[in-house]
Amino acid sequence: MNRNDIQSIIFDAIAMANHARQADQQIPVSADTALYGTDGHLDSMALVAFLIDIEEALLDCELQISLSDERAMSQTRSPFRNVETLTDYIENLITETSSA
Repeated sequence: MNRNDIQSIIFDAIAMANHARQADQQIPVSADTALYGTDGHLDSMALVAFLIDIEEALLDCELQISLSDERAMSQTRSPFRNVETLTDYIENLITETSSA
């Protein structure tokens, strides 16, 4: 799975989140979209649902990865800040999983 595949999964999860949002609360589908934090579009509950959607999509690709584990939550800079940082984080997890 390459970086574009990962980003496509994230974009699909944004599209699913947007189905439940009002027109004026849509999340932009872009690599620099802020997801969580001060400028983020997701609160903590929406973030959990969003991450579950991504984990399920990765599982469909036969990749069992947990995104909301202690490792992610304990980082100084959250991997959930924006699409780019989440893509990086997932890419690193996939690399670690495949080399283990």
